[in-house]
Amino acid sequence: MKTVKVTRGQLRVLQSLTRKDIRTLRKYPNILGEAKTLLRTFKKVINRVEDISEYASRTKRRTAYKRVVRLCRKAIESVEK
Repeated sequence: MKTVKVTRGQLRVLQSLTRKDIRTLRKYPNILGEAKTLLRTFKKVINRVEDISEYASRTKRRTAYKRVVRLCRKAIESVEK
C-alpha cells in the first residue's frame, strides 16, 4: 500500500468523503479541475450580482445580467468540452 503525505485541510476533506465519492473521483479524475473552474466562475457571478446597486436603472441591471449570463455560459462550455 502506498503512503501519501497530505496537508491538514486535505485530510479533513478526505475524511469527509464517502466511498461513493471516492469511487466517482477515481472513475472521473477530471471532475476536480472542472469543479474548480465552475467554483471560480460562481464566485465572480456572486460578486457581480452583489455589486449591482439596489437603485440601479433597468438598463444597468440588464447589462449586468447579460455579463453574468455570459460568464456562466463560458464556464459551462469550458466544462462540457
